[in-house]
Amino acid sequence: MRVLIIADMEGVSGIETYEATVRTHPAYAGGVQLMAAEVNALAEAAFEAGAVSVSVIDWHGGGGNLRPDLLHPRIAVVPEDLGRGYDVAILSGFHAMAGAENAFLSHTMTSGLALTLEGRPAGELALLSRWAGEHEIPIGLVTGDRATSLEAETWLDQTPTLTVKQAVTWDRATALPVEQAHRALREMVARVLGRPDRWWVYRPTRPVEALVRLQRATELAARIPGVSLEDGSLRVRLPSVKALIDLIDVFTALMRSEEQRELLEAIAADPAAGLILERERARRRGQLRRAGPWPSR
Repeated sequence: MRVLIIADMEGVSGIETYEATVRTHPAYAGGVQLMAAEVNALAEAAFEAGAVSVSVIDWHGGGGNLRPDLLHPRIAVVPEDLGRGYDVAILSGFHAMAGAENAFLSHTMTSGLALTLEGRPAGELALLSRWAGEHEIPIGLVTGDRATSLEAETWLDQTPTLTVKQAVTWDRATALPVEQAHRALREMVARVLGRPDRWWVYRPTRPVEALVRLQRATELAARIPGVSLEDGSLRVRLPSVKALIDLIDVFTALMRSEEQRELLEAIAADPAAGLILERERARRRGQLRRAGPWPSR
């Protein structure tokens, strides 16, 4: 049994603040420790259940969060490639989609982006489960905050979930004690891996049709071949979910480029560049804290 863990950070047990997920903040070091500890708990339970290998994709912020010196020696951190013959996948430490209510650090791939897939609002759980489905990989378990579990009940209705925290505000949560959460995770992994007859493959509808809404750079993104502008959203039709994920990465880069351009123009127009930069930092902090409820209902 070859187990794949796709590990995000926002839904990790013990992480209760936004700052613990941000590389530039002092609290991030603690978040890294907690993320590694959760992955270790899952992997150890998988090995005890008979797994011959456990591989991990570091999904948070482009990767680089899982330190090898903190991980179980038998864990392999691997690239974002699902074509390696995995038998089952676990989605660990996840968050709900942009616009989710009562959700901790909810977003979809990046701040300022909302996705509609198969005719309904979707987030990373939908994307990853359907990407795995393209490779006939079933999803055995989803872990994260309460909003993540509720979202999974909609998009992965045949897959068990484990809730390790509850949002207090968008950037604050109350989590189970870490040791208690790890015990629950181990028990759930043992149960799930012992019942492969209950694993479920979520195959996408092809071609993959989606609507993507951006807070900025929409007109620029609409110039990409195959992307059309429709009532303020970007309509795309693609051969695979992986192609959609890759395109969302391009949209993210365009939004960041547009934001940088706006900042440079503001600096050029005002000699008090330092004040502008400080205002921009404050604006971005506020935008991040508002990203969860966006788009408004």
